Amino acid sequence: MAALAWDLRHIAPDLAGQFEQSAPGARRNTGSGLLTQTLVSSRRPLSAARETGRFGTVHAMVGTLPDPVAFQVELLNGRLVALHGDAYGQDTRGIDFERVGFEQVFTVNANGQSVLFEAPTAIPAATTTPPLRHFPAAPRPTGAVSTPSTAPAAETAATPDLPSPEDGVSVLIGLWVMIAAAAVLAVLIFGIPAIGAVIVAVWLAAAVRRPKVLAAIQRGLAAWKAARAVERA
Repeated sequence: MAALAWDLRHIAPDLAGQFEQSAPGARRNTGSGLLTQTLVSSRRPLSAARETGRFGTVHAMVGTLPDPVAFQVELLNGRLVALHGDAYGQDTRGIDFERVGFEQVFTVNANGQSVLFEAPTAIPAATTTPPLRHFPAAPRPTGAVSTPSTAPAAETAATPDLPSPEDGVSVLIGLWVMIAAAAVLAVLIFGIPAIGAVIVAVWLAAAVRRPKVLAAIQRGLAAWKAARAVERA
């Protein structure tokens, strides 16, 4: 929870307080992760940030699972409503998430690199609101991992050629638009049943959100842009 509060301090600056004043609701082991309903009093005042969706890049090694589990919070108009855990297809049916141990808590930066989480003494208020991040790359940490930076602006300035979170969001939105357009054309031009086109479109939209898929697409676009720049030069 501390890692999620730190990770999402820009879009949900009061998340740590919501965690402290929340109570768990229904709990469910999904078979490949977990879903825990989170109850926060409707009387609790919220910050000005009122995002809706699932957010977070926090991962951890859980129990004896060979690969990490991704953790995200679900927000509704800025209010915490649920905690999600995604084991990326690993079988979690035999895991008691209320009692199982965990280790190697880390976040994933915009470059797909694992960053070991070390709890800060305080979570500073956000001065700017960066782009939202949905399911960024989630590699299992190997070798040394970098320490979290408390100066994201300086880090970005030092590595201008690396993709930013905004790039990932823009690419994802563009892919969804292309998938929707392709589904419409398939129905209108090729006469494919609408329900079939919708099912395929939904499946593709979910597939491109996978961390590895989105990261591969971003790398391909970056390589294409570099090649174009060389040709123009």
